[in-house]
Amino acid sequence: MSASWYRDLYRIDAVHGVQAVLTRVGLAVGVPMVGYVLLGHPGAAVAGGATALFVTLSDVGRSARTRLGTMFAAWVMILAGGTLGHLLGETPYSREAIVLACALVAGWASGAHPGVAVVTRFLAIAAAAGAGMHFTDPEILASVVGGGVTAFAAAFLVWKLFGLPPQENVMDWRDGVRRAFEGVGSGLRFACCYASAAAVALFAASALGVNDPYWATLVVLMVMRPEGVVSLELTIHYAFGTIVGVVAGAGILRFVHDPLTLAIVATLAAAFARVGFSINPSLGYMSFTMFLPFCVHLSSRGAAVPLLFETRVYDVSVGCALALVGTLLATYPRVVPAPAPRAARRE
Repeated sequence: MSASWYRDLYRIDAVHGVQAVLTRVGLAVGVPMVGYVLLGHPGAAVAGGATALFVTLSDVGRSARTRLGTMFAAWVMILAGGTLGHLLGETPYSREAIVLACALVAGWASGAHPGVAVVTRFLAIAAAAGAGMHFTDPEILASVVGGGVTAFAAAFLVWKLFGLPPQENVMDWRDGVRRAFEGVGSGLRFACCYASAAAVALFAASALGVNDPYWATLVVLMVMRPEGVVSLELTIHYAFGTIVGVVAGAGILRFVHDPLTLAIVATLAAAFARVGFSINPSLGYMSFTMFLPFCVHLSSRGAAVPLLFETRVYDVSVGCALALVGTLLATYPRVVPAPAPRAARRE
């Protein structure tokens, strides 16, 4: 994968495309977010909105059929990871085991193809979120299903109005799955370091002073990449955008308290996150990180803003540090093949 693969994955070619993206993400995320808040289920609003955003971000491929297939795969992975994390998150050590297993799968497949990497990474993120956020709303499962439905409905509507956006990412599922099973582009070393960094965020939470281990784990799962120097550059972008997003979100939440207004603001943050990813990873993750704390604040029914965000800044910093250390351990030193003997080169 090239240095710009992440920006290329979410590239938007014109102002017309930006309008289409904002409309699509706004509808996909806003319908479950605002709808469930109006129905009195803020936890379900968070689950549905996040699912819609992740499924929309999985729109990879040239043809409509391939794009829908990738989105459906992401939806299934989110359902599977979130369900496993939610059901097993209360059992001793099962939470860690589920997150480790999903992170190992995501790390192993992270170099196969951008589409496969996104889908498997969302499996691990959903497992960590399901285990850590402890949703108690009885409408959670229905909201996750509904979030996927709104993501597909928004895609069809926007494709009808604006046309299918161009994309150079050829998604051959047969080849992508084969490469994922073989660990092409990542390998066992990165997969183990990726899962181990997530494990440290969970197991060493008390020693590190992390308030919510799953938050640091989410950062590790989102920012670690197997591309060596490129990965370090991307991780720095993500770390900067994530921390700025937390600080900016804290400022907004000092003035926004109404659940309905907060749901609308979270929807706007999600829409601009998708546009930001096409410009610069820092911008994308800044908006994406603002979306996540808005969701946490909404689902916690108005937790104190200073406490919520002071702990988030520290937890995010720990997660970024673990991601950087994990990337260094996974990619350095690279084994450089020995040069061929001079006589052999002459032949």
